[in-house]
Amino acid sequence: MPEPAAVVVTGAGQGLGAAIAARFAESGHPVVGLDLDGDRLAGTLASWKGSGHHAVAGDAASAEDVGRACELAAGTPGGLGTFVVNAGHAKAGPSVDYPVADWDAMLRVHLTGAMVGAQQAAARMPDGGALVMMSSLNGLFGFPGRTAYGAAKAGVAGLVRGLAAEWAQRGVRVNAIAPGSILTELSRDFLRRGVIDEEAFMQRIPMKRFGQPSEVAELVYFLGTPLASYITGVVVPIDGGWTAQGIEA
Repeated sequence: MPEPAAVVVTGAGQGLGAAIAARFAESGHPVVGLDLDGDRLAGTLASWKGSGHHAVAGDAASAEDVGRACELAAGTPGGLGTFVVNAGHAKAGPSVDYPVADWDAMLRVHLTGAMVGAQQAAARMPDGGALVMMSSLNGLFGFPGRTAYGAAKAGVAGLVRGLAAEWAQRGVRVNAIAPGSILTELSRDFLRRGVIDEEAFMQRIPMKRFGQPSEVAELVYFLGTPLASYITGVVVPIDGGWTAQGIEA
């Protein structure tokens, strides 16, 4: 029986990245987590089931750091099978005076990081593999005050389509997911501080609840394994019906 392929997850220290990494680890995959906060990542890694996991403290938009994580995964008995582009951050603000430095930082981590990760991973997938990137509903719809974030996530969707078409013959599948309102540590904090209006969100979500990180992890696992062997070049919303509902109920 072949050894399970290794998985690299960027931004694996908390939130969706931690849930995604835990899902792969639960199924026996060695996981290499990459995160700027090495201490937080090490603590998270200790909770993952199985063995053979590694923590890499580094920048998800750095070819050197990402390459180091991919080398660790490629060196496992099963090789590198899946690369998950998850690292990111969000900074809202009015577009009329949104700082160029913040714009550059947003595109660097979300879009440049996605391209750098794809390049480093694909170079170490001689027999093919899967890339799963994190887009967002913000990349599909206009959200006032989140234009920079939305532009970066829309860019990820375009990157997915181009790479999927270009790399299909190499056996590398490239897909993305577009999460809606997911109950992570960050969104819980936003709810506590009133940054998110829970009632307004419930009006917009037909399923009338927030999604769970474990539900996102399950979709990433599906797209990142041979279960989705004939799927490439798509962006899959996971949003409780948000994209299906044209107006508020």
